[in-house]
Amino acid sequence: MVIEMADVTIRISEIVGSGVCVTSEDGQRVYLALYDAFNAGKRVKLSFSGVTRMTTAFLNAAVGQLYGEFSEADIRSKMLPPLDAESWHLVRLKLVIDRAKQYFSNKEKYNKLLHAGMGLVEDDYS
Repeated sequence: MVIEMADVTIRISEIVGSGVCVTSEDGQRVYLALYDAFNAGKRVKLSFSGVTRMTTAFLNAAVGQLYGEFSEADIRSKMLPPLDAESWHLVRLKLVIDRAKQYFSNKEKYNKLLHAGMGLVEDDYS
């Protein structure tokens, strides 16, 4: 028996309320919609229709943190190709996904490097 997943389209600009997608708070709202859809067994088409500005900080919150909650294989099976995306949307999305995969593959190492770069010793953040 094969169980098919339902497809759902998540329109970024509708969740944010505009085409300006720059804050991590707005990204968090998109993340929650993605998270809920994934947990409901749905495959997601992320629509960039109407997105006129978008930062990597927004995308880190919206998409990047998925890699801390789901396996890469799970994300690949549930995230369908984006809709209405312009080349600059895709460049930023790829950058964020590549960084997220790198970070979550060895989170402890990257946190130590970050803290060392900030001049903190382990006692300062543990």
